[in-house]
Amino acid sequence: MKQFIGILLFAAILSGLSSCYSTSIEKPDQLIKKEKFVKMMVDMYLVQGKDMNFNEADSLKKITQTDLYFSVLKKYDVPDTVFVRSLLYYSSSPKEYEKLHVQIVNILNESEQQFKPKEKLNTDTK
Repeated sequence: MKQFIGILLFAAILSGLSSCYSTSIEKPDQLIKKEKFVKMMVDMYLVQGKDMNFNEADSLKKITQTDLYFSVLKKYDVPDTVFVRSLLYYSSSPKEYEKLHVQIVNILNESEQQFKPKEKLNTDTK
């Protein structure tokens, strides 16, 4: 489980380095399509934002962040190696990855708007 987090950290570092140098990563054989990748990343961000300090049943307390990441991979039926290779491939082109990231943020913002109250609550007490 810690290996998966290590792989994600490695991918993030590699993507950061790739923005500084002009490296090209060869397209993987099993590349995740952009639309599916965006949906997966939205779920990954939601998992990342999940507060793991919730007071729920004992069975839920045993769930780790890594378990949640793997649940996203299972949901989309994608092996972790395919996900990491796709992440590396897409992040090797910073301009294209930025476009994907904008899509991801837009989806997250739209989702957030569904849960925000329509009217501002009056918190002033007189």
